[in-house]
Amino acid sequence: MRKLSFLFTMLVAFGLTAAYAQGGGGGQRGGQRGQGGQGGGRMSPETVAKERAQDWQEKFGLSDEQYKKTYDVLLENQNTMREKMRELMASGDREGMRSAMEENQKALDKKLKEIFTEAQWTKYEAWKKENPPMQRRGGGN
Repeated sequence: MRKLSFLFTMLVAFGLTAAYAQGGGGGQRGGQRGQGGQGGGRMSPETVAKERAQDWQEKFGLSDEQYKKTYDVLLENQNTMREKMRELMASGDREGMRSAMEENQKALDKKLKEIFTEAQWTKYEAWKKENPPMQRRGGGN
């Protein structure tokens, strides 16, 4: 039941992201919006990666080198996932979206585990449990 709830939440999160990508919404968060800061109501992949990496640097005690590596991984992850979601939304493949989200999270976690120390990884895992996916979209608490 918990896994089903998580997957449903992820599906809703990416559905909302797709709606924003098509110009259907506006956000309240500061920072650069859309591609190159051009409206659209969603933050650019660069802004999302930067804010999340900064947040994690504070929360998990990342070094400057770890911050840079984490930023790069998050930016790649954001770009890859957004493109994949666009393709799957266009085809209407809901099951494919769910699978893509799971695979994307596993790939992200694998890369982050190589960057984080054991203590940082433990903090990250605890943070994921405390912050449902919808909260994580904005950088978490």
